[in-house]
Amino acid sequence: MTAPTTGQSSRLLRLLGMGFGLAVVVGGTTGTGVLRSPREVAEAVGSPNGVLLVWLAGGFYALLGANSIAELGAMLPQAGGWYGYAHRAFGEFVAVVVGWGDWVSSCVTGALVALMMATYAAELFPLLAGHERTVAAAAVGGLGLIQWRGLREASRAQELTALLMALALAVLLTGSWWLPAAPVSKSSGLAGPGALALVVAFQAVIFAYDGWYAAIYFAEEDHDPARAVPRSMLGGVALVILTYALLNAALLHALPFSKLIGTELPLAEVADRLLGTWGRRAMLAVAVLGHLGVLNSVLLMATRVLFALSRDGHLPRPLAQVHERGTPRPALLVATGLTLLLMATGSAEQLLAVTSILFVSYYAVGFGAVLWLRRTAPELPRPYRAWGYPYTTGLALLVSIGFLVSNAVAEPGNTLLAAGLIAGSYPLYKLSTRRSRM
Repeated sequence: MTAPTTGQSSRLLRLLGMGFGLAVVVGGTTGTGVLRSPREVAEAVGSPNGVLLVWLAGGFYALLGANSIAELGAMLPQAGGWYGYAHRAFGEFVAVVVGWGDWVSSCVTGALVALMMATYAAELFPLLAGHERTVAAAAVGGLGLIQWRGLREASRAQELTALLMALALAVLLTGSWWLPAAPVSKSSGLAGPGALALVVAFQAVIFAYDGWYAAIYFAEEDHDPARAVPRSMLGGVALVILTYALLNAALLHALPFSKLIGTELPLAEVADRLLGTWGRRAMLAVAVLGHLGVLNSVLLMATRVLFALSRDGHLPRPLAQVHERGTPRPALLVATGLTLLLMATGSAEQLLAVTSILFVSYYAVGFGAVLWLRRTAPELPRPYRAWGYPYTTGLALLVSIGFLVSNAVAEPGNTLLAAGLIAGSYPLYKLSTRRSRM
């Protein structure tokens, strides 16, 4: 693909490599998952027994997913992520449904991450207290400006935040084992969590692992997607699983279980025990940094989904324009605008409960696409083939369906809300098909 030299075009630039792929998978996943999720999972499980098993089960599911979707990423290296795979396997309508839902949920996630980041920033700098929405808006706008400048700047920001986050976590996790072991909680009995508690726990774990697929959104901008996408996904997921396992083991070692579930930011408590007030402040700075990395990745992904929908005629064509420095600037403006709107209205917090349902819905469509295209399009080149196929892909699909069914039974309101968001894609589909006939 030849890069344009001036002006606007509808072609993305191949400027990315495996370093960015690893950064967007690891940084875009662990940036929020290492902070609140350990408390949420531990609280849902109810005792130290089974906490690591729940995390490892979630990691195994993410690994199964990465193994299967890497086949699609290497085979169909195009922008838009899940949207492109749904389009190739199941047609236009399913693709628009998936693309619309993916874009909205990405903006929801971005708004929520920005608000969470601002909360930690206000705790780190008390003068910011009471101005959290302004701080969050500034973060969204600042990262939007970096991405506006060009793809290289955006990718470097992602790589830098991921690297700094990894170094800080390595220091903290190593130091935590120098602390004396916390007393064993009396609540660690034999009774396990109920069905609803397990659903809540897996919701938190899936949200924590969400991002394992991030490299697929940028396959069209990678120098060698056939090699880089599978390696970024599988290598990134392995690093994320290892990080979460070591993190939870360290937390269970350093903190009493009651403290683990009773504090908003368990890692800050460990840092406080290690270095006192300065340790806690350092951990808050890491929290801010990690959230900025996730926010950057989410804005990048939302922009690519919007670009792909526009390029295929489902949205106004100007949204598919790409600046000579590699950024789809009109799509970036719209994605940033919706993120800011959700953040300002508080809708993101209300929609958080349905994001895990939407995420797993896309996973299921992707796993179904792997199975379907193996049957209907065996001639397509597959630089990477999912190992253990069809059993691994089938297992991932069954787990996804089981999760969605259990959510529908345990929390029907959230399922209906997710269905409502998906239904919002129908007018978009009808409008785009009407325009194509004109």
